[in-house]
Amino acid sequence: MILPFTLLRRLDCVLEPTRAAVRTAAAKYKSAPEKTRDALLMKAAGQRFYNTSEYSLAELLKRPEDSNANFPAYMSGFSVNVKDILYNFSGGEEKGLSPIYETLQRKRLLFKITRAFAEIDLSPASVDNHGMGTIFEYLIRKFKEASNEAAGQFYTPRDIIRLMVKLTIEPDREKLAKERLIGIYDPACGTGGMLTIAKEYLLGGINPGLEVYLYGQELNEKTYAIAKADMLMKGEDPENIKRENTLSHDLLPGKQFNYMLSNPPFGKDWKNIREEVEAEHELGVAGRFAPGLPDVGDGAMLFLLHKLSKMTPQGSKIAVIFNGSPLFNGDAGSGPSNIRRHIMENDWLDAIVALPNDIFYNTGISTYIWLINNRKPAARQGRVQLINANGPEFYSMLRRNLGKKRVEIGEDQSAAILAIYEGFEETKVSKVLDTAEFGYTKVTVERPLRLRYDLSVEQRRAVRLDPIVLKLKDSRADELDAALEVVAKRAPWNDDGQFLAAVTGALPWKLTTGIVKMLRGTLGVRDEAAEPVHDESGQPVPDSELRDFENVPLTDDIEDYFRREIQLHACDTWMDRTKDKVGYEISFTKYFYEYTPLRPTSEIAAELLALDEETENLLREIAKQ
Repeated sequence: MILPFTLLRRLDCVLEPTRAAVRTAAAKYKSAPEKTRDALLMKAAGQRFYNTSEYSLAELLKRPEDSNANFPAYMSGFSVNVKDILYNFSGGEEKGLSPIYETLQRKRLLFKITRAFAEIDLSPASVDNHGMGTIFEYLIRKFKEASNEAAGQFYTPRDIIRLMVKLTIEPDREKLAKERLIGIYDPACGTGGMLTIAKEYLLGGINPGLEVYLYGQELNEKTYAIAKADMLMKGEDPENIKRENTLSHDLLPGKQFNYMLSNPPFGKDWKNIREEVEAEHELGVAGRFAPGLPDVGDGAMLFLLHKLSKMTPQGSKIAVIFNGSPLFNGDAGSGPSNIRRHIMENDWLDAIVALPNDIFYNTGISTYIWLINNRKPAARQGRVQLINANGPEFYSMLRRNLGKKRVEIGEDQSAAILAIYEGFEETKVSKVLDTAEFGYTKVTVERPLRLRYDLSVEQRRAVRLDPIVLKLKDSRADELDAALEVVAKRAPWNDDGQFLAAVTGALPWKLTTGIVKMLRGTLGVRDEAAEPVHDESGQPVPDSELRDFENVPLTDDIEDYFRREIQLHACDTWMDRTKDKVGYEISFTKYFYEYTPLRPTSEIAAELLALDEETENLLREIAKQ
């Protein structure tokens, strides 16, 4: 109840000077069209919201015996945008506004709570928009920290957001000092923390005169209400915060943004919107998801594709938090690999920063910040920087755990990570790689089918019972059986070509392709010592059971690689280049692996002997007692 009542009290204080004017305007324009009336009442209020009722929290206290009856009238008098916030605080419009106050009514606490909040001065003269935003954000943080499970899904720790903002915005400091206006967007905005921290960073340390427009979309009702209320508290346009599933319904179509920040849910499936997403994928470049679709069990990469669709041609930057899956999941040609390929081949991936473990409220897994830029500086073009900020020098231990969050990134540590990013050099914790380093061609490697023909009685009986043979006309089935009996006398056959030639020679008619296939499948036994099987054109027939695949780095010549790594060890292999697929994966840990040599056996043996002696001494001491 604290958050909605804080909002109500602030709105009361802001609207107090124009309450009478709004009620007069409400009566005057009672029959005006809804949109026109709404605009006129906002004009009368001098704000982007209003309340047409005769009540405020303070007014409700004047008639304590009627407060339960008057409270619904007070809340119903708010403008549509405020009621939208209140509805979502209570779980949706279908539930009405009553959940906000009915529990307090039932427990006879409504009057006491109303009186407590009415005594707080939240007028603009006492608390400006920035201060009000700070108060509201403090309350949000406290409630989220008290409910750590929910915090992990809807609330990104502030230390991570500050790092994301620094990495995204700080390199543009000189350019931003000259800008007039920019737009910042979060498609999974939760309570809106990323948006507000980004704006504070811009106005507080880079360009106080910059006009910053904040936009967000959120699915969860309560966090949407908090985000929209927070915007209202801070004097932002609350209509820029939308509530709907971003992946199925983009409520900001056609909008493009300078900066985009987000922490989409980890491992959340998109089964319930599969139809809409797949339909948009079928639109190709006319939709957001043309490059590919990730596994239906995890929609995180769909948020990235959504943001890519909102980049401006003049240049946009994206910072998004992922777990480890988007780095490498999916084989060449799969949706995730094709998404990575789309980003890499457009040279949009700028850097990936590995965060410390145990930095989120409800998970200790490895997490990464991906930095995307469609206008990379010349020095960074064609290359990707990997930063391993997972070591102890990049975090501090919390004095008290917050759920599973045990560590935080301090200001000095955040500055150190930024310095590594801006340094763009090879160090122990920074690797700079060509984009092609992450790509490979998946090549199909074939080996020939080798068959031996024993022609046992059981095998020949299976031939007679095969559907193809049973359908043969006239006496052909008997003729085939007789031919096989003749050929069986010279078994085993280790050469498929000679075997088929012998069968054909014993028949008064020519073997069809279907019968040849049947004979190989029914009579043939795989044998490495046999000769390769060839098709009608003389080409070797591949053995599907021996088929293999090689991931050849894009930086390597495929033919050279094949001769060097494969054919040298298996001379009968060949490549089927018609099945080539290009894939991309980022094996992050591979680039930071440090070999730790095993301890000498003599050292380990000495320790074991020492422990053994210590144990014997303890036993002797016990025996003496």
